[in-house]
Amino acid sequence: MLRVIHLTLLCLLVSRAGAESWWAFRPLKQGSPPNLPGLKSPVDQFVLSRLRDQGMTFAPKASRETLLRRVFVTLVGMPPTLEEVEDFLGANPEGAWERQIDALLEDPRYGEHWATMWLDLVRYSDSDGWNQDAYRPHIWRYRDYVVNAFNDDKPYPEVVREQLAGDELDGDDPEHLEAAGYLRLGIYEYNQRDVRNLWNDVLNEITDTTGDVFLGMSVACARCHDHKFDDITQKDYFKLRAFFEPIIWRDDLTASTANEKERYAQQMRKWEAATKAIREEIADLLKPYHERKWKSTVDKFPLDIQACFHKPVDERDSLEHQMAYLVARQFEEEGGGPLKNMKKEDEATYESLKKSLATYDKLKPKPLPPVMTATAFDGTHSPTVIPEKSEMVSPGFLSAIADDSSIGSQKSRLSLAKWIADPNNPLTTRVLVNRIWQQHFGEGLVSTASDFGRKGQRASHPELLDWLAHEFVRNGWSIKQLHRIILRSWTWQQSTSHPEARDYQKRDPEEKLLWRARVRRLSAEGVRDSMLVLSGELLDEVGGPGVDEDVPRRALYVKRFRNDNDTFLHAFDMTPGLKSTPQRNETTTPTQALTMINGDYVMERAKAWSRRLQDDERSEHWLVREAMHQAWGRKPLPDEFHSAMTFIETSQGSWTDFCHVLLNSNEFLYIH
Repeated sequence: MLRVIHLTLLCLLVSRAGAESWWAFRPLKQGSPPNLPGLKSPVDQFVLSRLRDQGMTFAPKASRETLLRRVFVTLVGMPPTLEEVEDFLGANPEGAWERQIDALLEDPRYGEHWATMWLDLVRYSDSDGWNQDAYRPHIWRYRDYVVNAFNDDKPYPEVVREQLAGDELDGDDPEHLEAAGYLRLGIYEYNQRDVRNLWNDVLNEITDTTGDVFLGMSVACARCHDHKFDDITQKDYFKLRAFFEPIIWRDDLTASTANEKERYAQQMRKWEAATKAIREEIADLLKPYHERKWKSTVDKFPLDIQACFHKPVDERDSLEHQMAYLVARQFEEEGGGPLKNMKKEDEATYESLKKSLATYDKLKPKPLPPVMTATAFDGTHSPTVIPEKSEMVSPGFLSAIADDSSIGSQKSRLSLAKWIADPNNPLTTRVLVNRIWQQHFGEGLVSTASDFGRKGQRASHPELLDWLAHEFVRNGWSIKQLHRIILRSWTWQQSTSHPEARDYQKRDPEEKLLWRARVRRLSAEGVRDSMLVLSGELLDEVGGPGVDEDVPRRALYVKRFRNDNDTFLHAFDMTPGLKSTPQRNETTTPTQALTMINGDYVMERAKAWSRRLQDDERSEHWLVREAMHQAWGRKPLPDEFHSAMTFIETSQGSWTDFCHVLLNSNEFLYIH
C-alpha cells in the first residue's frame, strides 16, 4: 500500500515539475537537417541519419506502378484507372512524379478522401446517437465544409477559427456557420428529461474533444481532479470549458449571405400578405392542439427546467435559454407531435386549408439552406463552476503552455481559437503535422496521435517533427505543401521489401526507424469505393445530403448512424462516431473474409464488373490481363496470368467468379 502511495506521489511531483520539462510543451526547435550528400529531401536526411546511427539503410525505391497506386490511394482514396496508369508510365519521367502529385492535390476527390481523417477525429455522424439515433438532416453541411477546406487548402488557423468560433467571425460567409457545426456533433437524447445533466455532458464532451483534436492532449482526466501525469489542473479543464459555456444550439439559421436573406424576405412578404387569411384560419384551428401539446411536453420536466422555459427570453441566461431550447425540441420530436390525435373533422378542415394555401406556392420563395449550428447567447452568460468546490471559473488557457493575459476582455471562443492556432503554441503545429504524417505512413512520428502528454509516446524523430512543423508554418500552414514535402522523399517512396528485413526486424521490430514502407490495407471506404470504380458504377457526384448504402456514391456520402454498426463499412473498421478517433483499428477478422467471400454487396460488384469487361468483346487473354491490371494497378506476372487462364478455361469458372476472386486478392485489398 505504501509503495502505491509513494508511486502516486512521485507521479504527481513529476507532473508538476513544469512545462519546460516535457518535450511537447517546449518551443519548436529550429534545427537544420543533417548534411548528407546525395539526398535532396530534408525528410530523407533526418531519417537516414538515424538509420546510419544503427548501421541501417533505406529499402530500394518501389516500382513506378506501385508508387502510382500508392499515391492515388493515399491522396484520393481509390486506385488509378488503366488510362491514368498508362499516362503516367508513358510521360516524360523528368518531373512526372511532381506533376502527378500536383494533379491529385487539385482533384476534388482529394478533399473527399482526407475529410475522413478529420471526421473521425471530431466524431462526425449523421445521427443523434443513444436509443432513437435520429437522422440529422442538415449536419452534412459540416461534412461538406471539411471536404471544401481540404480542397481549397485553407490555412489551418483559419480552419480552427471557423470551427470553434465561426459565429463570431466578421464577414458574410455562410461557411462560417457550417463550420460551427463542429459544436453540434455530440450525442443528443431526443426524450431526455434530465436536460441539465444532458447539457453538462454535451459541454464536457466538447471540451474533451477540443483538447484531443486541436491540442493532442487528453484533458478529460482533469475533469474530476488535477491530472495525475500531465501539467493540467482541474481548474485548467474548467477554464477551457468556460469558453463553450455560453453556447446555444441553433436550428433557425441558414447558410446564406445577407443579400440572399434580403431577397428571400422580400418575396416572403408577398406570400405572407397573399395568404394572411388562410394562415390565420390554420393557426386558430391548431391553437388548442398546440396548447395541449405544449402543456404536456413542459409538464414532463423538473420544475426548475419548467421555470427556465416560462422565463422571458430577455431575462434568461445562456444556460436557461439552452434548457428552454431542449424542452421546445421535444414539442415536435416526442410523442408523435401535436397533431397526432387530431379530431377527424378538424383533420379534414386542416387538409382543405393546406390545399388552399398550396395554390399560392408560386409566390413562395425557395427555402434558404438550413444549417445545424451554434452561436453564443446574446444575453447574460451562465457561470462555469467547478463541481463540489463551488468555485467560479473564467475562460482561460492551459496554464502549462500560456497565461491568460493574452485573452483580452472578450474571453470568447475566438480568443481560444486564436491561441490554439498561434504559431507560438508548441502543441498545435506538432499535432497537425503528426496527423498528416500518420495518414501517409500508417503511424505518426508520435504514435499516440491525440496524446502528446506523459502517458503518450515520445516522437521517434523529434528533430524531423519540429522541422516539418516549422516548414508547415513557413509555407502558410498549407497542408498540400506538407504532402508535397513528404511524397517527394525516398522515405515515402521506399519498397515494402528490404534485403536486410530479417535482421532489421530483430533490431527494430516496430519499424519506427522507417527503413521500409509498411503494407497497409485499404480503408473501409477505400475497399467499397475501389470496387465501385472497377464495376463502373461509382457516381461522380460531390457533396449534398447523405445517401443509403446501396446508392453507388463514395462511402463518404453514405449516412453514418451511430447505433447501426452492422454494415459493410463497419466490418472494415469504420468508426461509429461515438468518440474522437485519432487512428482506426486495422483488424483482420473472419467477418471481413466472410463479407468479401459471401456478402451480397461484393458479389453484386463482381457481377457488374464482369458485365463491364465482357462488353468489350475482346479475347479471353485480353480480358484476363485487363481485369488483373485494373484490380492491381500492374500487369500480371507470367505465373499469375497462367493461373488465371487455367481458372477460366479448365475450372468452369465464370467471369463473375474470376472478378470475385480478384476483389478478394491481397493485391487489391492492400497498399504495397
